[in-house]
Amino acid sequence: MYELKCSNCDTIKTYTNKRSWYNAKKRQSKCKPCQNNEASEYWIGRKKPNYPKHRRRQSDKTEFFRSCPDCDKTLYYSGKYNLELAIKRETVCDSCANYKYEKSWNDVISQSARKQMRATKAGYETWEEYKQNYPMKKAYINKVHKLTRKQPLHLLENYDKLEKNWGVNGTKGAYQIDHIKSIDKCWKDGTTAEQCSDLSNLQIITWEDNLRKNR
Repeated sequence: MYELKCSNCDTIKTYTNKRSWYNAKKRQSKCKPCQNNEASEYWIGRKKPNYPKHRRRQSDKTEFFRSCPDCDKTLYYSGKYNLELAIKRETVCDSCANYKYEKSWNDVISQSARKQMRATKAGYETWEEYKQNYPMKKAYINKVHKLTRKQPLHLLENYDKLEKNWGVNGTKGAYQIDHIKSIDKCWKDGTTAEQCSDLSNLQIITWEDNLRKNR
């Protein structure tokens, strides 16, 4: 169990994972109430009084306008061409369109196509193959990550650099824990999660080298 004092008040935050504790310490993390107060002040404009409101921008009233065919609401257009096109297509306002055109994502792309896209993204040729193997692979990946965190990582070369600057891809000078034989290859070769996460299969390298290695 790791403890960290809120950088804004005296609240003590606890962490079960050393990496999470280290990152929170590096970011000078605040407790939840302090974060909420800071966020609320930000959005109501106390810190940025001129910050634009997050609402849909309404068109200014112009000389080009017409009434909605269904509810007679006045609709304004930026130019004559847009007005003539709206009249030709008999378009309605957004409120009327919500119930007049009952279209959803299912009308854009079929369920079977979405399943195939999901399977292809995960590296499988068919949905049936994905449905049969993906849950087991996901469980394998989770187990490898869990066992990796339990290894004596401080014995690895560059561990001091990892402690100082651990980060995701794109972070300047960031280091990452890498599996020499990738998790995907271990899964395909039938290597156990224990073998894949063993210290002998781990190294600490920069995110650029890690990305270059996986290509």
